[in-house]
Amino acid sequence: MSISNFESFDLTEAAKHEFNPSATAERLKRREAQNVVRYRAAQDRVDNFGIAYYKLRIQIDKLDLEKLKLMTSIHGLKQKNKK
Repeated sequence: MSISNFESFDLTEAAKHEFNPSATAERLKRREAQNVVRYRAAQDRVDNFGIAYYKLRIQIDKLDLEKLKLMTSIHGLKQKNKK
C-alpha cells in the first residue's frame, strides 16, 4: 500500500466510526492497568529497562486519557454548535 493510499484509507476509516468516548476511556484504562501489571513485574525481576519503559508507557496512558477528555469537550462543542 502506498503512502497516498494509506492516508486516504485512514481518513475513510475514521469517517466510518462514530466518536465513542466511554468505549475509548474503558480501553485506555484497561491498557493502563496492563502496563501497571507489567511495571510491577519488571520491578519484581529487577529489570531496569522494563521499569523505565513501563513507567513511560503509564505516563503516555495518562496523557491519552487527558487527550480523550479534551477531544470529548471538542466533540461536545461541535455537537452544540452543529458543526
